[in-house]
Amino acid sequence: MYARYLLVAPLSLAFNLFVMLTAPIWAAWAAVANVERLPGVFAYVHTHDDDIYGFVDKPSTIWGRFKTACWWLWRNPGYGFDAYVLGFDAAGVLIVSDSGVVDFDQGKTVSRLVVLLAANGRRYFSYRRDQMLPGNRFAKIWIGWHWHANDGRRHMIKVMFNPFRRVS
Repeated sequence: MYARYLLVAPLSLAFNLFVMLTAPIWAAWAAVANVERLPGVFAYVHTHDDDIYGFVDKPSTIWGRFKTACWWLWRNPGYGFDAYVLGFDAAGVLIVSDSGVVDFDQGKTVSRLVVLLAANGRRYFSYRRDQMLPGNRFAKIWIGWHWHANDGRRHMIKVMFNPFRRVS
């Protein structure tokens, strides 16, 4: 379970860095072609549970589409890859262990460890932690696979360390 993560997490990080560096190319393609999703395997560069513009309506101008797609790709790089190449199918998944903490982003140090059992018998883990830092800030740390399939079909790998979050 953990060895698999140590093998595939660097792939996720490398692909996400690749997407972030090349985001203007993917954004320009989507903006000029006026599409919401890139075709075929190219859709791996953006989110698997939304289009290349994210949660906003597709802008009407090429420049607007380009800026919005760049922002979304930089915010959520490679989610399609993380779900469909490095993730696993959500059908038949059972949660076999859950520490139960759910009050994240609330201004306190909390963590949650979830162990999932996939239909094929493999186990996957998810660990999220909000670590409070000085100055009303916290580090959002998430490793493993997401315990919830955002699109209802795939559990994506998570590799996140964001020490710049603020308590709202």
